[in-house]
Amino acid sequence: MTGIGLLVSVQTNAQLKKFYSLKDNVVFDTVRLSFEAASGSCYFKNTSHSSPLNIYGNPDLDKINPSYHTEVKNNTCHVSLTLEEFQTSSLDDGFSFASFFSGGTTSSKKVEKDYWKVYLSDSKIYDLNLHYGIGEAYLDFSGTAISNVKINTGNANVKVGYSLEDSNPIEMDTFMVKVDLGSLDAEKINYMNASNVIAEVRVGNATLDFNEGTNKKCNINASVGAGNLDIILPDNDVPVIIYVGDSPMCGVKLAKGYEEVEKNTYVNMSYRADAENLMVFNVDVTFGSINFSKAAD
Repeated sequence: MTGIGLLVSVQTNAQLKKFYSLKDNVVFDTVRLSFEAASGSCYFKNTSHSSPLNIYGNPDLDKINPSYHTEVKNNTCHVSLTLEEFQTSSLDDGFSFASFFSGGTTSSKKVEKDYWKVYLSDSKIYDLNLHYGIGEAYLDFSGTAISNVKINTGNANVKVGYSLEDSNPIEMDTFMVKVDLGSLDAEKINYMNASNVIAEVRVGNATLDFNEGTNKKCNINASVGAGNLDIILPDNDVPVIIYVGDSPMCGVKLAKGYEEVEKNTYVNMSYRADAENLMVFNVDVTFGSINFSKAAD
């Protein structure tokens, strides 16, 4: 749609050659972003940009074919960016942002390829559908209004968190992650203000950090195939109930302070069925494992 999406080549930064900017000249309050990267490295962050969405990148155009599209329907701007790959990438492709959440910087002696920065703003609500093939991604949701998040790691390593003490200003319906062969580390999930958390781990590894509990009822559904899922629980003053699927191969390890009140049903001392901040876990394991622990353990 003319006037909504704009592609410009820029040379101000040797590592950022492509620029997509979502213009706010059509009325919409929600940005539904579908981002699919076959390989490379990416990070999301809220900035002071006036535009609802700015995307910088340095694709290897001999290998990656970016496809960008926008359309406004029913007060929602649908945005899709697909980084289609011509050739198979090695697992070493991409750019490391290990210091991203600590506020540090990362340097490189060469111009890195397939490196993307996605800047959100505080002027819109975001519905995110993110799919990564191989590589890595760092998602900082500090101060961003997000209604839903779906993440598929593929064979990538993905880290989600809040670098600032600035939680989601709206209620999130669902935070959903699917880990195939990669890994996912989600920190400060309480900042998401999510009503539902869904985690599906096939062969990879995932960590869900609920250390600070939640300020409302939250339903967490987790299933593990042959992978591993670590769940960090809050202190015992937050009410929790855990339902464990009845499987002969079930590998579930519970933290101290939980007792079995019915078959495969466990609660802590603060559990009350009518608690406003009740955390309800439903977990199933096939051949992998789920480990419930506390940050202090």
